This record gives sequence, structure tokens and C-alpha cells, in this order.
Amino acid sequence: MMHLRVRTGATLVHIGARLVCCLASTRWIISLLIAGSLPGEALAQDAWNFSSEVPCATTPVQGLPFQKCLISNVRTFRVGTVQAWRLTFVESKSEFAIGFYKMLEAHGVGGMSPVSSSSMADWVRTADALKNITSGGTGWASGGDSSARYVTFQRGQRQCLAFVHNGPVVNGQVNWILGAAFCRESVSPIPFSEAQFIADAIRVRD
Repeated sequence: MMHLRVRTGATLVHIGARLVCCLASTRWIISLLIAGSLPGEALAQDAWNFSSEVPCATTPVQGLPFQKCLISNVRTFRVGTVQAWRLTFVESKSEFAIGFYKMLEAHGVGGMSPVSSSSMADWVRTADALKNITSGGTGWASGGDSSARYVTFQRGQRQCLAFVHNGPVVNGQVNWILGAAFCRESVSPIPFSEAQFIADAIRVRD
């Protein structure tokens, strides 16, 4: 099991409560995803389709109180087959989603390229797995320091914050990429510390 960051004692119950209380819980365009994270043209199925719901306990991402979890079709690229998940939590004044893309079977050399800090905003804005949160977003900007980069944007009266984590780099490539985005009704930007709390809670079953 791959941990994005070592956790320091918070239970899932505490995580769920803090998300609701403190967060007030909350496409790269296909061509960019192919050109960047997945070099080469898709060989079959030209769109991501998130229409199949699965039990959240069976997904590769754990640690947060997701309400609804969707799995995509399997897409075939020159570098291999890839599948994605959309994991969400929604309440009246906030919403949250994680988009997770994973290489199922590699075809030769290549694989996914890590998302860089400079391309993070584009990745978040155009990733199909996050479009339920990012669609209609405005005021896109990058923030954070050299060790933690975030993307900020607004959607109507809601302030939003997002980040991307790459899987471990092996021979210059990664086998998964995770993006998270959340919005809540607020007159001021969401503190970066709240994004870090979520990052600390996430567990990826690699």
C-alpha cells in the first residue's frame, strides 16, 4: 500500500468529521492527457466515460468519507491500458472530488509522465475525472511554496482549491496520477493547510 504521506494518528471518523466541519466539505483535455501523461494517440475509445458506480471500499483510493464512486471505461493508448475513478463527497454548501488515473498494463517503454508544477493548473482544469467540480471554474491560479503546490479557482460564490500527486517515479515514469479538488461557499480563499490535511489523509493502494 502506497501512502502519499505518513499519517499521524487521525482516525477515519475524525477525518470525516473534520472534512464536514472544517472543509465544510467540499479535462488535461484528452489531447493533453494523451500528449503529456499518456504519450501517443489512443488506439480505442476516444473519451472517458464515468457511468459505472462501484462500492467506494473497492477503489484504489481510501482514507476519506466518499459518498459516490464511479469507475471509467478502460482506454487503450500506445503506452498501455488506463482506467480512471471519480470519488466524490457533496453537501449543501461544499463539494469534493478525487480523480485517479492508473496504468493497468504497460505496452513497452513510456508510461505516464509526472505532472509538473507548471502544468498542474491545466491538468486540474481539464481532467475528466474532476469535471464535476472544475466545470465553470474561473480565476485559475497556482499557489503554495516550493514543497507543496496548489491550484486555486472560483466557481460562482464558491472558493476552490486543488492539487495533484504523482505516483512513485520508476524509470522516469509513473503508474498513477491523482488529482483532488474541493469547493465551498466562502468569501475568502481556502487555506492551503486544509489541502494538506486532505493530502495527509489519502491512502493509495498501489
